[in-house]
Amino acid sequence: MFRLFAALALLAFASPALGEDAFTIELRGRIFVDIASFEEDFATRQDNVDDTAFRAARLGVQGGWEDFSFVAELDFGGEKIAFKDFRLRWSGEQFRITIGNQKTPNSIEQLTSSTVITFLERAQPAQAFRYDRRIGVLISRGGGNYSLAAGVFGGAIGDDRRDFEVSDSTVIAGRATFAPLNEAGRVVHLGIHARRYNRDATPETVRFRARPGIGLADHYVDQRTTADSSTLIGLEALYINGPIHVMAEWAAEDADGAADATAWAIMGGVMLTGESRVYRASDGVLRGLVPARPFSDGGWGALEVVGRVDQLDTDSAGRQMSYSAGLNWQIERNVRIMANVIMADIDGPARFGEGDFQGFQMRFQVNWP
Repeated sequence: MFRLFAALALLAFASPALGEDAFTIELRGRIFVDIASFEEDFATRQDNVDDTAFRAARLGVQGGWEDFSFVAELDFGGEKIAFKDFRLRWSGEQFRITIGNQKTPNSIEQLTSSTVITFLERAQPAQAFRYDRRIGVLISRGGGNYSLAAGVFGGAIGDDRRDFEVSDSTVIAGRATFAPLNEAGRVVHLGIHARRYNRDATPETVRFRARPGIGLADHYVDQRTTADSSTLIGLEALYINGPIHVMAEWAAEDADGAADATAWAIMGGVMLTGESRVYRASDGVLRGLVPARPFSDGGWGALEVVGRVDQLDTDSAGRQMSYSAGLNWQIERNVRIMANVIMADIDGPARFGEGDFQGFQMRFQVNWP
């Protein structure tokens, strides 16, 4: 472990062999410290839990030369080592080609960085359908009001500390977005994405599951199927008007011959300090916010009140409806404190039977560069 950190540090601070104008490299990373307290009240489980964890502890490097850029990053949070982005990208005048371990082109919330998302945890549509990073090739193109992306991917890298085994699976995925309105502080975004998934593994393959909004909680709705392939389609929309933003997603997956599931979410927020959420149309994602008056300039940063309703509905493992509210305090461009309150109703034949969930989670977040 120490050797890996030392190697990354040397790479980041070493003098580039090709000169500063030709080659750049710098450290990147993030640290999320989460504190959670929640109550489980189900037919076969009643428990009160208080927990603290490093939700993320990432360290890596990024850089580029001429038309090429690269990212290499590992995550040491959650008591495991996980590969994140390990990719090389060539950017031409008409399109980009990205090779390596990367996100598949599905879901605006999944593709938006975890340093920027509205809540501590992504909503159930982004959780339920295994939007893993995968080893593959992605071809993409974007402009002032649109983005197009499609790729072919192999397996996902597991979190086994010994050999980082790659799952035996394949994915073909694509996404298209269009922003009929894209001005500073005023955005309308529409998107559609699809995926074909195949996996050769037993006894279980396609699986639907999601937490109710707290990453330290359990999966109370968890459907395992015997299908070895599935087809997914998803829709997404985003609206920004000054300090207000609203985002909606819906996705459905059909596990061939076995089961299907649907999930949806509606969320939004109001910036009490007047800032606007930042959108990048060429990728169809939200970007980082810079407070108008950061703490370092004598201000109080950016304050945002947020709310969300989301649901996962499965064939035979129950339904989970979650209600969330929160406050985001962006102290500096790369420092944020978040607090969420979550209530969830679980119906049907869920893992621990029908019941209720209530919880609170708080995050202290730092990211760089």
